[in-house]
Amino acid sequence: MTRQCVNGRRFGDIETLRAEILAWSTDINNIQRGVDWRMKVKDARCKLTSVYPKIML
Repeated sequence: MTRQCVNGRRFGDIETLRAEILAWSTDINNIQRGVDWRMKVKDARCKLTSVYPKIML
């Protein structure tokens, strides 16, 4: 948010800052962003063992 919304700008009061942040966050939240998964779950479980700990049954 700092880089995209308020970087290099000065605001006269807190209400103006809040309005700018609200407008920015509304625009950002309305943009649909997808995820390009490049790894299958089986591969992820092998390579990212700290994220996918083994479960003993």
